[in-house]
Amino acid sequence: MRARHPAAEPMTLRSARFRAIIGMSLLVMTGFGLIVPALPQFATTFDVGEAGVGAVITAFAVTRLVGDLFTGRLLGRFGERSVTAIGVAIVGVSSLAAGAAQSFTQLVVLRGLGGFGSAMFLAGLTATLVGGVAPEARGRAMGTFQAAFGLGFLVGPALGGVIVAVSSPNMPLYVYGIVCLACVPLSLRALGIDRVPASVLSERVELEETVAPPPSATLRGSARLLRHSAFRAAIATGTLTFVVVSAEQTLIPGMWTDRLGASEATSGVPFAVTALASLLVVWHAGSLSDRRGRRFALIPGLGVTAVAVVALGGATSVAAVVVLMAILGAAGGYLRPGPSAMVADVATDETRAMAVAGYRLANDVGSLVGPVLVGTLAEYVSFQSAFLLVAALTVVALAMAVRAEETAPALAS
Repeated sequence: MRARHPAAEPMTLRSARFRAIIGMSLLVMTGFGLIVPALPQFATTFDVGEAGVGAVITAFAVTRLVGDLFTGRLLGRFGERSVTAIGVAIVGVSSLAAGAAQSFTQLVVLRGLGGFGSAMFLAGLTATLVGGVAPEARGRAMGTFQAAFGLGFLVGPALGGVIVAVSSPNMPLYVYGIVCLACVPLSLRALGIDRVPASVLSERVELEETVAPPPSATLRGSARLLRHSAFRAAIATGTLTFVVVSAEQTLIPGMWTDRLGASEATSGVPFAVTALASLLVVWHAGSLSDRRGRRFALIPGLGVTAVAVVALGGATSVAAVVVLMAILGAAGGYLRPGPSAMVADVATDETRAMAVAGYRLANDVGSLVGPVLVGTLAEYVSFQSAFLLVAALTVVALAMAVRAEETAPALAS
């Protein structure tokens, strides 16, 4: 009798396949972190200012957002394994090419191409976890996945700064490219088969408002997914999480130096505190999501975020900002596993690709729109108004989470 392929069985948190996926996520995110301090410095070697630096960063964000529009169809046609491998290969090649850019235009275009690859890579990995992890372990799986990203982003920028100091501003781009290309064979081996079989989704939650899914991942399938209150809450929270992060990155540096009078050398402190606080709680958040329900950590996390954001807008000291950023980091950590686990709970085999693509699209919309909204308000109205807008959006997501149906397998009705 032929043995069943191990990838056709639900992944456990101790399986070699799950560990490989988490390890690959950590490697790629650490590589991404390497270029955070390097990219602005490399861009300025082409005699551009802050606007030019912003153009490079925006190019990547825009193309990743556009890429999100196609990942659902790509996953449906080619499967998680192929999409993940091709995506990380595109990121690797584009990063190597961007490191060798001879003009600012080349840098913008080549860095922008990496956004398509990033959309494919993240969608492929997320779809694999959504479809492959047993329902009772989804919260912890997503928590570990988020922790790997958080740890990579915590370690990467520090290593990137060291690389720039001992070599050149474009060297981290080369290192990142090599790391991504090294992950191509790893992803092919780790994911095992092109598609997570429908059989591993047999324990998915059936909600009262579920309707028969379409035969393929289409826009109509996306509309039907949106009939799930849990899916809507997951989309809203995912978008809000990235709005909060982008608001912090947009507003805190100027607030830190101009309003509080702190030195530029310490401007990374509040972000390090936030990342560390999030990293410390994200595993516990995933465990709570599995044991007590997806909304158990989600609802308090949104409430704390709303209050902390309002307080941050009125902060008048460095100590207050650091404490509030730590609170926001912890609250953000509790927000992360629940939404992705909810997406997994409501997705069927037929709608999984579209569900993941929609969730990724919502996240990238938040990261792209957030800086524009809060930056405009901060410049033309006040810092407080920008933070109040973020708090208002948080309250909207909170209301949707309160109304959402519980989808954790042990608690779903």
